[in-house]
Amino acid sequence: MDKLRFYLEFHKSTLVLSWVFSVAVSIVTLSFIVMLIASMSAGPIIGFLYKEMSHKNEYYFYANNGISKISLILVSFFLHVFLGVFLLLIYLYEKHS
Repeated sequence: MDKLRFYLEFHKSTLVLSWVFSVAVSIVTLSFIVMLIASMSAGPIIGFLYKEMSHKNEYYFYANNGISKISLILVSFFLHVFLGVFLLLIYLYEKHS
């Protein structure tokens, strides 16, 4: 159960920057769907790059708790995609009803 909490904590730390980038893209393109696509693709990459540059030593904390850097990135990326697909489905459902 602790590992799940660590994965979610890492994901939350990348989520903020990802959504800021996605909202900026949305404002430029004036499209909610483009924002969701950016939040599933470029947003996580921007978040991971920021994390790699500014909080590089934070990965040692997760490694000491038995979580590899690759698994952190993969789980967080899949959570970004899952959240984006979920919001896209809600948007499309509301648009067609």
